[in-house]
Amino acid sequence: MDDQEKRGGGSGFLLGLLLGAIAGAAAGLLWSPRSGAQNREGLAEKLPGLGSTGPEVAARASDELTSRVEEGREAFLEGAAETRERMQREIEERRKADG
Repeated sequence: MDDQEKRGGGSGFLLGLLLGAIAGAAAGLLWSPRSGAQNREGLAEKLPGLGSTGPEVAARASDELTSRVEEGREAFLEGAAETRERMQREIEERRKADG
């Protein structure tokens, strides 16, 4: 594991933690015995700044997730190309050895 992978692991964990917390909160609200209005009122009392910062945090998390998915896609494609090249070299070497 190189230095870049080591550094990126922490932010990936934090993103996963944030998304998990959001999913857990959403599930809790969906199965809550209180009405939606009561839930919103309770949240407004406990988290007064959530309405103004929530969309910004969600946008940053979405951007981070999109970036991570693209990095993973590029790494996969690079690994697949390297594997394909290695297999082709091994096939050619075996053909030369056999023929």
